[in-house]
Amino acid sequence: MKGRSEICFACAATVIISVLLVSCGGGGGGGGTTAPASATNTYVGTQTAGDFWTWSMTTAGSGAETFTATNEHTGYTYSGTAVALAGNATGFTKLTYTSSTDPGVTAGATAYEIEIPGTMVMAVPGPFSQLNNGDGILYVGSNNPPVMAVAQGTCPTSSGSFNWIMVPPKGWCSGGDSQGTCPNGPGSVGPAYGTAQITVSNGSYGMTVQPYLLSGTSQASFTMTGATCSNGVITGTDSLTRTLNVAFTPSGLFFIDLPRGQGSMVGTDASTPVVFADFLKNGRTFIGWSFMSIRDFNDPSYTAPDTSAVQAVANGTTVNGSSFLDLDTGTLQTGAGTTLNLVAQPSPGLITYTTVESDGTHNGVFAIKQIGGKYYFFSIIDHWEGSHTGADEMAGQNIFGVETTP
Repeated sequence: MKGRSEICFACAATVIISVLLVSCGGGGGGGGTTAPASATNTYVGTQTAGDFWTWSMTTAGSGAETFTATNEHTGYTYSGTAVALAGNATGFTKLTYTSSTDPGVTAGATAYEIEIPGTMVMAVPGPFSQLNNGDGILYVGSNNPPVMAVAQGTCPTSSGSFNWIMVPPKGWCSGGDSQGTCPNGPGSVGPAYGTAQITVSNGSYGMTVQPYLLSGTSQASFTMTGATCSNGVITGTDSLTRTLNVAFTPSGLFFIDLPRGQGSMVGTDASTPVVFADFLKNGRTFIGWSFMSIRDFNDPSYTAPDTSAVQAVANGTTVNGSSFLDLDTGTLQTGAGTTLNLVAQPSPGLITYTTVESDGTHNGVFAIKQIGGKYYFFSIIDHWEGSHTGADEMAGQNIFGVETTP
């Protein structure tokens, strides 16, 4: 169901935007009319392996939508038009580039995003094409990972607790299991999820981060003190001497942008436990992105992440999902897809789950939050395939999603 990998579940991620309404002046006396308002949505975000982005969407008074974006690490800029999709693809927006300074992007190429005004956006830069996962099953996807961005708001005035999911860097491994050990040795096993405590005191910001392996084993924590905040983004140096950018919205979604090449962390505040029976309510529908943060250790033909658009539906006890064969028409792949089984909630909003595939049982962790009656989730799951040599794909797979149930 997931593009090339065997684990695909509607995901991804999620997305939202702060809306600024700009009034166009109406005429004075004499029966003048008021022009329709326009809306500009501005947000900042992170993309594996640590690129920092700014992204904006503008809806004109006529209803026409456009977007602009800048990868702050590369300096490349992007702009174009945007059209909302319908049917099974409701919630996705198709982007068409009209100009870009990126030499790998041409005018007319397409990209897609999921956006919910007021909180966050999850955009996958193009180009998009129809890809093959290796067993003859086609899906629509991109070799670019998603940009996960939150509304650019004001600096926080109070402390808070958060859950986060890792978007791993190159060389990360989920750990030894029935498929073998990490190709780069035990030292390549990396944190998969964790918690973060953010403190605010007299205009100064601090953070304590507790990481865990996918197995649940705790790792050494790290801290950040004396950080500053501007335009809603906290910037500082942590106890590992890394420069971090941290942003989160009033609704509770946030990210930590690590230095380029070291991955990133995305998640939600940890204020509310998730009720399994409600999250799994029959007919609850999600859309999102499923993607490999890095690719095969031993297969040089796969050098970049692959991303697929997905849809998933809860049936009361599990969540079943599949990839899109064609996003523009909303056509989904046929077949069994993938089923996720929720297991436990070790702390509010952090949920462990499993999925059983032909190559064995895969373990994953969700960070889940309900905002405005809709669920948002971020996930990481171990990934390996029996068709490849040893543990060459114990690299991890991310799943980000948002509920679209009417």
